[in-house]
Amino acid sequence: MVDVDGRLPTAPMVDRERLLATFLALVAVDSPTGHEEAIGAELEARFGELGCDIRRDEIGNLVAVYPGTVEGTILVSTHMDTAGTDRGIRPIIGDDGIIRTDGSTILGADDKSGIAGCLELLTLLREHPETWHPTIEFVVSVGEESGLVGSRHLDMNGLSATHGFVLDTAGAMGSITYWSPTSVYLTITLHGRKAHAGVEPEKGISAVQVAADAIAAMPLGRIDEETVANVGIVSGGEARNIIPDRVVLQGMARSHDQAKLDAQLALMRRACEQAAAARGASVEFEAEEIYRTYKIAEDALPYREAASAIRSLGLEVIPRKSGGGTDGNHFNAQGIPCVALSTGMVDEHATTEHIAIDDLVLAARTLVAIVTLPPEGHP
Repeated sequence: MVDVDGRLPTAPMVDRERLLATFLALVAVDSPTGHEEAIGAELEARFGELGCDIRRDEIGNLVAVYPGTVEGTILVSTHMDTAGTDRGIRPIIGDDGIIRTDGSTILGADDKSGIAGCLELLTLLREHPETWHPTIEFVVSVGEESGLVGSRHLDMNGLSATHGFVLDTAGAMGSITYWSPTSVYLTITLHGRKAHAGVEPEKGISAVQVAADAIAAMPLGRIDEETVANVGIVSGGEARNIIPDRVVLQGMARSHDQAKLDAQLALMRRACEQAAAARGASVEFEAEEIYRTYKIAEDALPYREAASAIRSLGLEVIPRKSGGGTDGNHFNAQGIPCVALSTGMVDEHATTEHIAIDDLVLAARTLVAIVTLPPEGHP
């Protein structure tokens, strides 16, 4: 390997066409959340063929361990499911070098761009066995898009990594997501009283009206620069001529500040309780923490290693505070400090989702640099 300025060896070069072919093959495999069987089998075969020790748990998470040439173990996290229910994804490569679909489905760059980078890294390490690198624990989770289901159920005792990197965010290339919020899912059940709406509506208590009062009284949307809240699903009722006795609201609240999140949840609960009391109804208010906030300092190991790799490629390091979560939230909460890195995806979860081939390649090069750059102080 060739030395740069006499110190750091250059990383193996990413094969652009091979990486692109891998990505296109992955997005062609249907994998909506909850239906990861086909992609799980595909990835188990691919990681196994590239020399990893493979294990799958009872819900389908894949852990693939590639032995290092030096001491140390790092985690590289991605997820195999795609958002929503889209199937039959057909990627189209534009003359501008951007991969899209015809607009009828998502693309699935979230997170198959990250997985493609992992497979390219492994291929390079196999081609260049002399390359310096630690042991790598690749974790490819299921159910990430439905609330980090896979990582939340992963047996952390089976991991040895001291720190890690999550290849699962949007943002400019060179971005390091160092701060992510706590997210709470809300299930609010409002109980009224059923009655015939045309004959004796006075005997009923409309759960729909209670829900409307409650939602109208809630602070929603962007509360401040650190806090957001939303009611996304309203369901209930049986027929046009029946006073509805039950409505379920499904929502969420997030904040980078736990005190602000607690205050927001209290306001939402109070709005429901007061609306119910005003009409003689009752309420069940369930709040489930889906993931907890983390904040990684610039002098922490995963941040330093990611920043060094990004700078080695001539890019500017862009610290990023995210409003969303990744499996990294769970790994951080369980004692494996991680930062999340951009894979080049844009408009994830939307039918306008796309990724530039240049960014796909740059994301893979960033991962290769992270894994193959010697640690600080190494000669």
